[in-house]
Amino acid sequence: MENCVFCDRSQFEERLCGETKDFWIIATLGQISDGGYVLLVPKRHVECMGDMRQKEIELMGFSAVKIADAFCDEYGAVDGAIFEHGKIGQSIKHAHWHLIPEACYFSEKIEKNFSDCKITKLKSFRDLKKMYVAKKEPYIFWMDSDGQPLVCWNPPIEKVPPQYLRTVVAEALDRPERANWHNMDPELDKKLWSETVRRLKTYKF
Repeated sequence: MENCVFCDRSQFEERLCGETKDFWIIATLGQISDGGYVLLVPKRHVECMGDMRQKEIELMGFSAVKIADAFCDEYGAVDGAIFEHGKIGQSIKHAHWHLIPEACYFSEKIEKNFSDCKITKLKSFRDLKKMYVAKKEPYIFWMDSDGQPLVCWNPPIEKVPPQYLRTVVAEALDRPERANWHNMDPELDKKLWSETVRRLKTYKF
């Protein structure tokens, strides 16, 4: 896709931690955690996980498990978090999962913020595809350190500004100043994402 950051490898080459046939693993700008925060990005241009093929979602899940294993080895992270903006509040309109290598709990806050919305517990990542095909609604998806994948369907757009889930996670980790990656100290950020690349690049994802 022309002008898409995640469709142009040159835009993130120095932050590339690894790749598979179908996915990029990229150290994100704006490291909320003290290193290790990555994006899992499909190489094929799709706008959200719900638009992906079922097989792609399964492969994405397998890659996320391998990344979690690397997090455990490198950062001692037994529990972490995953989140995605599904066509709402996206800074980049190309599907990507955020993976954080620190224990954090934020489901209660999201559920409180969207108490009037339908929130679904997923048995597996594959369930989201089936529901998205039926609903065709924007969503936010997350799994905090409780390990329960959750989806909030059709949240009011005014309640999901860009970087909404980053903000929730940054507050849960007591680092609210890192919520907006545009405002983060660039020297600290480069140090953290460079170290992330160095530590994760040795792994086979």
